[in-house]
Amino acid sequence: MTDDWNSRDPDATRVHYDLANWSFEQMAELAATLADAAIPHAWDGDELIVPESAEAETDDVVAQVETRLGIASTTEAPPREPIALADEAASTEYDLAEWEPSERELVTSLLVARGLPFRWEDEILLVGTDDEQLVDAILDDVENDGGVVLPDEIEDDADQLPFETLTTFFLAGDRLQRNPLDADGLEQLLSATEVADPDRPPYGVEKRLWLRMCELAEELAAALVDGEEPDVVETQAVAAELHDLLRPYV
Repeated sequence: MTDDWNSRDPDATRVHYDLANWSFEQMAELAATLADAAIPHAWDGDELIVPESAEAETDDVVAQVETRLGIASTTEAPPREPIALADEAASTEYDLAEWEPSERELVTSLLVARGLPFRWEDEILLVGTDDEQLVDAILDDVENDGGVVLPDEIEDDADQLPFETLTTFFLAGDRLQRNPLDADGLEQLLSATEVADPDRPPYGVEKRLWLRMCELAEELAAALVDGEEPDVVETQAVAAELHDLLRPYV
């Protein structure tokens, strides 16, 4: 959660997303995407909380992650129908011939989610000129997060852990500080601990802080599994420290 927005401020206008039917890995993927998009957010168990000012942008991100991971929509409203761009409307063209079909499908789903008129002519996307700025942002999101990856970027990222490891630690800390006997929280903590390498911090995380995060994760796992019975008091204390340490990054 970002430092300039407090989800617990009683005067703050918030929007809640019930993600109870999402898996831990899917929530971690969503948290990573929200962090990449610099969208302020917080978690209350399986519920995502964002400021009202970020609702439209969050809707786009949720729709993008749902499409990418094949998650059934969490909204109760009926799905929007595509709005065809009128032939006589002033339009802007985007040549997406070099994009993958899955990327063009994702663009379509995001345009539909935002209610923006558009039409395809082969691999050429046409949108209303008045919507050009919004469409530019959507295309940037898909290009940066959806799969147009340069070979040198793959090589550069090889020495870094996926951001999902960080968000999994955060979500595990959030669950376990609320309920030290949460089986899903323990399972995800252990799986993240197995892949976490203290020498390979995720992008944007200082190595000193990453080392401390790994230490806390190990302490948390030990409090839960090393004794004959879980140490509930120690678990809550360590989980809260891990959660608070990770909060600025997720």
